[in-house]
Amino acid sequence: MTIRGEDLLISGAWILGVGSLIDTIGQTQQTFTHSDQGKDLIIKGNGIEAFGNSLQAIGRTKLLKPERELSQIYTIFGAWLEAAGNTTNSVGVSIELNGAEEEGIKIDTLGSGVQGLGAAFEAVGASLGEDSSYRALAITGNSFISLGSFLGAIGNIYVSNEKSVIGEQILLVGSWIQVIGAFILVNAITLEVEHMEHEENSKNDSYPYSYNNYSFTNMIWGYPHLKLDVVTS
Repeated sequence: MTIRGEDLLISGAWILGVGSLIDTIGQTQQTFTHSDQGKDLIIKGNGIEAFGNSLQAIGRTKLLKPERELSQIYTIFGAWLEAAGNTTNSVGVSIELNGAEEEGIKIDTLGSGVQGLGAAFEAVGASLGEDSSYRALAITGNSFISLGSFLGAIGNIYVSNEKSVIGEQILLVGSWIQVIGAFILVNAITLEVEHMEHEENSKNDSYPYSYNNYSFTNMIWGYPHLKLDVVTS
C-alpha cells in the first residue's frame, strides 16, 4: 500500500505536536522539582518529535514539485535537521541520566541548536512558498519552534555554568513556546493539505470528458459545423 505524501504531512505534524507536549510536561516536572524527575519524558518526547519530523520530511519529498522546488528543498532540509536535533537531544539527556551530566548537557545543547536551525530553514521555506492562507501560519509555527529550541540551548548553557535556576526557567519557557509553535504548525499543515486536495479535485473536475461538465447545450454548441436545414413551402 502506498502512503500519500499528504497523509505523512498530517501524521508527522500531529506526532510532532504530541512529542513536544510530552517533552514540555517532562521539562515542567524537572523545573519545579529541581531534580532529574521528568527526564524520561523529555527523552521520549524528543524521540517522538524526531519521528514526526522524519515523516514530514518524507511527505514533503513525495510531494516535491519542480515549480516550487526551492521552497520545498528548504523545508525538507529543515525537517531532517529538526529530526537530527531532536534525536541528539534524546541522546544528550540519556547520557545525563547515566551520570555524565556535563557531557550530556553539551550534547543536549548541540541538539537544541540544530533543531532551532532546522525550524528556521522550514520558516524560510514557507516564506518562499506560494501566497496562501496557510503560509503565514507555517512561518509563525516554525519560527516559534526555532525560538523555543534556541532558548533551550541558552538554558542549557546557563545550567552548565552552574546557574541552574535561571537555566531551568529558560528551558521551561522554550519548551512551551515550542508546543505553541507545533500546534500552530498542525493548523497550517491541515489547511495546506486541504488546499492540495482542493487543487487535485479541481483538476479532476476540469477533465474535458467529465460527466460533470457534460450537457445538452455543450453537445449542440460544441459542434459549430452542424447546421439545421429549414424546409419552406
